[in-house]
Amino acid sequence: MGDASDNPGDWPQGLETAHPPVCLPCATLSVRACPHLRQRFVALRVRAWTLAGVQGALYQPGLNGPVLTGAAGIPFEDPDIGWVIAGQLIASLDRFTFTDIQAETGGPPGR
Repeated sequence: MGDASDNPGDWPQGLETAHPPVCLPCATLSVRACPHLRQRFVALRVRAWTLAGVQGALYQPGLNGPVLTGAAGIPFEDPDIGWVIAGQLIASLDRFTFTDIQAETGGPPGR
């Protein structure tokens, strides 16, 4: 979950992420298919979410055209949104609870 603390109990509602909510079967498949997720993941049951912005390459005006300044997450209402080449949507997880994939599927997530 990006910059979220290692203690999920501290995570606030409204947490922003570029990892979109997926259904339980897709979450189970993701854990099985992704070596990174097999090492560590947190499953959330997301009850409400909204699109909050984009993550992408941020540019600024330059003498001979736009100049890349780096990667950034930009909210939709930010005036700089027009200077981003978006690569990912950012979602605000407005209401969520923690869940256990193994308990919900009756087996280990990696199987």
